[in-house]
Amino acid sequence: MDKASSSPIFQTAVVNGRRLPADQAQVSVFNKAVFASFGVYETIKVDRGRPFYLVEHLHRLEHSAALIDLPLPADVPAIAGWVRSLLQLDPQVTCRIFIVALGAVEAGERPLLALQAEPLPTYAPHLYQTGAEAVLFEGARALPACKSLNTLVNFLARRTARQAGALEGLLHHSGYLTEGSRSNLFAVRQGQLLTPPADEVLSGITRDIVLQVMRDTAYPVEEARLPVDISLYDELFITSTSMHVMPITRVEGHPVGTGTVGPVTRLVMDRFEAHYRQKIGDGNLEIGD
Repeated sequence: MDKASSSPIFQTAVVNGRRLPADQAQVSVFNKAVFASFGVYETIKVDRGRPFYLVEHLHRLEHSAALIDLPLPADVPAIAGWVRSLLQLDPQVTCRIFIVALGAVEAGERPLLALQAEPLPTYAPHLYQTGAEAVLFEGARALPACKSLNTLVNFLARRTARQAGALEGLLHHSGYLTEGSRSNLFAVRQGQLLTPPADEVLSGITRDIVLQVMRDTAYPVEEARLPVDISLYDELFITSTSMHVMPITRVEGHPVGTGTVGPVTRLVMDRFEAHYRQKIGDGNLEIGD
């Protein structure tokens, strides 16, 4: 076990507001909520103890739960307090917080919400310079706007990508690209910066920030359906909590545009990173984090 993962924060969970050893945060394999995927989840990046857009992530968790009529056991301010209670164990930790909520199915049960710190995934620096590779995977998530536990399609797409030596699997159905298995998708076509409509994908917090930081540029983001034909696009990139903005320069072994990281992608990367540094640097965990 390395020094980072040996921190007590990684051996602790919070379940409905109570801190306890992570190995005691358990549910039965026969739990009907698990079998039915009657649950929602969220991941939040923490940089040196500072959560990035904590409240917005928790509101998205609340929204996902409402879409499947799953009452959470606490409101957003209380859950934010649970996150901060966990972070007290290592005030300078860099990690991600994984939150899962399970609904009550049987009579007498109550909803359950648990959270735990996990080591933050890292990505090779050269990927941001030369771009990553992706594969295509035909399939669609159930209830796209809900971050539910029904993640089989996501898992299969990630597995297909991993087997091909690629970073991400891009989902498509009915002739259109929608999103990555763990990311949102953007494309540049004929000078326009495009992303699939919000009601057809799970709109991530990073996606929302890209829309915000590009609003006053020559490339404001437009929502549009993206045909699956990769040759139509000059640039592609994906966004997520852990990856931030990741250029995609090859899909199924074929170059996207020139096969290099394009100027619009680089502009998005620069503007997002400036925004990230400003938000993390302000030290304010109450507003916009």
